[in-house]
Amino acid sequence: MSFAKSAKRVCRNNGVLDIKNGRTILSVMRTFVVCGMFALASRAVALTPNLPAGTLGPDMVVETRLGPLSSVILYAPRPVILPERVQTRGVYAVDLSVATGLVYSARVLKSSGSKAIDQAVLEALQQWRFRARTIYKLIVPIDFTRTGAVLGARR
Repeated sequence: MSFAKSAKRVCRNNGVLDIKNGRTILSVMRTFVVCGMFALASRAVALTPNLPAGTLGPDMVVETRLGPLSSVILYAPRPVILPERVQTRGVYAVDLSVATGLVYSARVLKSSGSKAIDQAVLEALQQWRFRARTIYKLIVPIDFTRTGAVLGARR
């Protein structure tokens, strides 16, 4: 038997499989790498389940397609603004980190008409904290009246 033939064969010694072919070793290593990548990908998918978006309603209750959620907002400082002479309304969107419940983005969907008010609201929304893995986005309508801001008010 030639050396090339003996190097390519797989033989059993004392119940242990001896692999002498370099291609077979690479194939086994490739299989382990692919399985490892699949395991990591499945964990990443598990962190982002099909969560609902919500809209802030009266009394700081979040309305979702699954129904109202009352204990989602953990910390929500109100925006510091002066009372307005004219009633106006603004609508804002908050994007959340699903895993931590922290706000990673706040933006204006419908401006209140005042850049100062919009900026104050965005600064306050950036400080909000939510229960992790409950919602991924929140729409916050705010009515600005003579007495101050009314969060989640409906007209």
